[in-house]
Amino acid sequence: MWISQIKQYNMRILRILLISLPFFVFGQADTAFSLPYQLDTPVRQLKVDDALKEISGLSMSPNEEFLIAIQDELGSLFYLDKQTGEIVKEVSFWKEGDYEGIELVGDDIYVVKNTGTLYCISNAGKEDQEVTKYNGFLSSDDNIEGLTYWPQENKLLLASKAQAHPKSDGCQQRAIYAFDLDSAEMIPTPFMEMKRSKVDHYMEYEHHCSGECKICSLFDEDKNDFKLSPAAVAIHPIDEQVYILSANGNLLIVVSMNGEIQLITKLPKKLHRQPEGLCFDAAGNMYISNEERKEHEANVVVYTYERSRDRG
Repeated sequence: MWISQIKQYNMRILRILLISLPFFVFGQADTAFSLPYQLDTPVRQLKVDDALKEISGLSMSPNEEFLIAIQDELGSLFYLDKQTGEIVKEVSFWKEGDYEGIELVGDDIYVVKNTGTLYCISNAGKEDQEVTKYNGFLSSDDNIEGLTYWPQENKLLLASKAQAHPKSDGCQQRAIYAFDLDSAEMIPTPFMEMKRSKVDHYMEYEHHCSGECKICSLFDEDKNDFKLSPAAVAIHPIDEQVYILSANGNLLIVVSMNGEIQLITKLPKKLHRQPEGLCFDAAGNMYISNEERKEHEANVVVYTYERSRDRG
């Protein structure tokens, strides 16, 4: 008799598990990251002036009245109409140089050179405009291209296209460094390292590809070269994920603050031939700028933030 009772008890447990299984399965799916943008259908595309055919960075102006762009040859800020892309104002801040990233912090505008040198422009375009220059341990070998502001920690984050420190054979990774605005110092230890091993793990377990797609080909484990080339970085104002553009491969990469890859996806080639700049407005709308490439003119592509698609 007691054997029969045990069997009945086990059957009840089994039924409970079978009923509960869909809950656990769908529960896991609901927590997966879902990109809150339709990359194939931007809300608008802005053609920019020939002066910005080498557009290399993008940010918002105070009060989000304009977009502010830089290009990688002139030490000038270009204020753009957010609806048309027309240059409404140009402000000189320094001599010629390879300027790659721009970010608004309060009313100040920060620009980074490929060497990692930072320029803080206060009262931009006014009679009392002032520029403060910051140098750290970074150099042209680090090839800094991305710049964003992390308001929770009052730090700037700088994305490097070069192999992370310390440089050594077999160490395939890219780094994001942090500049502490409180102490005005560059922190030697990278804030985040995008390692080849993490990309390989994502491609194997999260990408769900048969191995024939262009992303799989780009990050083929048999290739010695790590084909990740950060060109821009921005922190999403709502979900606080780190968005990274890689010009190599036309990629958009989303990473959590603890360095876990949430998404690696291709940007539509018909819209993005040379993505170099990235920013968000306070509502979460995304702006990606592209340099001129061959017959494709420089532009800014605008995407509407779709909160209902956000699962992050």
